[in-house]
Amino acid sequence: MIISSTGSSSGSLPRSRSRGALSALLAITVLLAGSTSAPAQDPNLVDQGRFDIRLGDGASGTETFAIRRQGDGYMAVGRIQLQGSGAWLRSSEVVLRTDGSFSPTRYRFESRVAGDARTVDFARSGTRIRITTTNEEGERVNELLAGPDKVLLEPGIAQHYYFVIRRLAAGGGELTAVIPSEGREAPVRVVGTSDGTVEIGGGSTTARRWELEVDGLTHLVWSHPDDARIFTVEIPDRDWRSVRRTED
Repeated sequence: MIISSTGSSSGSLPRSRSRGALSALLAITVLLAGSTSAPAQDPNLVDQGRFDIRLGDGASGTETFAIRRQGDGYMAVGRIQLQGSGAWLRSSEVVLRTDGSFSPTRYRFESRVAGDARTVDFARSGTRIRITTTNEEGERVNELLAGPDKVLLEPGIAQHYYFVIRRLAAGGGELTAVIPSEGREAPVRVVGTSDGTVEIGGGSTTARRWELEVDGLTHLVWSHPDDARIFTVEIPDRDWRSVRRTED
């Protein structure tokens, strides 16, 4: 069910509080990504680091991220910074919360591109998912059904694949990806997996290669074979590739 409206909505997340929390979380993310010893010092820190982004039109950038256990679930925060004109990928800040089975419960996306600022809020409540998108033209609300097969996957953000791979590695079967920025969902299907190595930073590391089909597009993911840390993600049809820095 899709509901469209303009102006403010009482169902959206409190913006001032969310922005303050997001800024604080992102500051922590930057510090964590610069510290290779942080995971050993903090048992709740699952993963942290940076990805180098390359787009086919010549745009490039980085994704800085951190994933932490929080209560019975997880919280992932990230900052995407781009140079060039990636038409479908935007400089942005994101925060995702999941339950213990890696299903999304809350999500916030902020992009402050001049002349095209956008905020996306995702909230799961009971059997409903509510996605509120706000830009200069007003506000749009989409509602979807929640379910145990749901994962969150924002195109162009590598850290989100960690939760998808964790679900699949645990025997998640066929999943449905909610794409908040597009206000819709799409099926996720595993085409195949294989174990081998992946080249990153001039070297190689042991990895598991996942070939996924998401809404008809091939997504190639190389992850750690044991703990699902993401090494490389690629969507060939979109000429997008995100590669983890070797120091991470």
